[in-house]
Amino acid sequence: MPLITISQDYGSHGYYVAQRVAQELQLELHDDETLRKAAVELGVEKENLDALKEQVPGFFDRLKGYKPDVYLNVLQGVVYNMASKNNGVIVGHGSQLLLKDFRCALHVRIITPAEKRIRYFIEEKGLEEETASKLVQAKDEEFKNFFRYAFNMDINDPLLYDLVLNTDKIGIETVISHIIQLAQSNDITECGIDALAIMKCRALEMKIQAKLTENGIITTGIKVEVTEPGKTRVHGVINDSVERQKIIRIMDSMTELGDVDVNIALVTLGG
Repeated sequence: MPLITISQDYGSHGYYVAQRVAQELQLELHDDETLRKAAVELGVEKENLDALKEQVPGFFDRLKGYKPDVYLNVLQGVVYNMASKNNGVIVGHGSQLLLKDFRCALHVRIITPAEKRIRYFIEEKGLEEETASKLVQAKDEEFKNFFRYAFNMDINDPLLYDLVLNTDKIGIETVISHIIQLAQSNDITECGIDALAIMKCRALEMKIQAKLTENGIITTGIKVEVTEPGKTRVHGVINDSVERQKIIRIMDSMTELGDVDVNIALVTLGG
C-alpha cells in the first residue's frame, strides 16, 4: 500500500473519508492527534502544541515570542517523520506538497461547493445561515492563506493532486471506493527503502533547522544536509564568530545526529 494524503474543503467530510480509507486498508491514520505526538518526539514542548495549526500566525502569537520559521520547520519535520513510517493516511498539513516528489504517495483532495457545505452546517449542526456562511468562508480563507504563507502556493492547484473528488456529484461511499481502488492499483507503488530513508533525512533536517532558529540563529546563509541517517553536514557562511560557535555547540548537543560535519566560513562585513 502507498502513502495517502487527503486534504479537504472545510465541511466536505474529508476527515471521515480519511478515517474510512485508513480503516478499510488497515493503515495508520495520521491526523492532528498523531501530529501532536510526533511533534513532541521532535522536541516541541507540550505547552506549545497549540501553535501547530494550519493558520497564519497572528499579532498576539508574535508578541508571545512565537517564531513562525520554527513552526514551519517542525510542521514539515513531523510530516516527513510520519511518512517515513511507511503506509498510512496523512490528513492535511501540507503533506500533499511536501510528499509530491515521492511516487509512492497518492494525493487526494475532497471538494464540495460552499453552498452545500453551508447547508450541511445548518441542517446537521443546527447553525444559523449567517453563522454557517461566515464559518465556511473564514475556514476556506484560513486554509488558503496558510498554504500561501507556508509554501507560497495555491492549495487548490490541481497539479498538487492525483485525484480530486467532488462530493456534490459523487457520494461518500463512492469517493471512498475510488480512493481504495486507486491505492490498490499497480499505478501507485509502495514506498521503497530509499524513499523512506530520504523522508527520515528530511525530517531530521527540519528538526535541525527548527533548533537553530529557536536559538536565534539566522539560517539564511546556512545549509543543513542529512545525506543519510547518522551523517549530517552543516555548511555556509556567517559574519559573527559568536554565532558560529553557538551553531557548533547546538550541533554537538544533538547527540542523535551521529557524525556531524560543521563547515561554516566566517566572513566579516565590509571585508
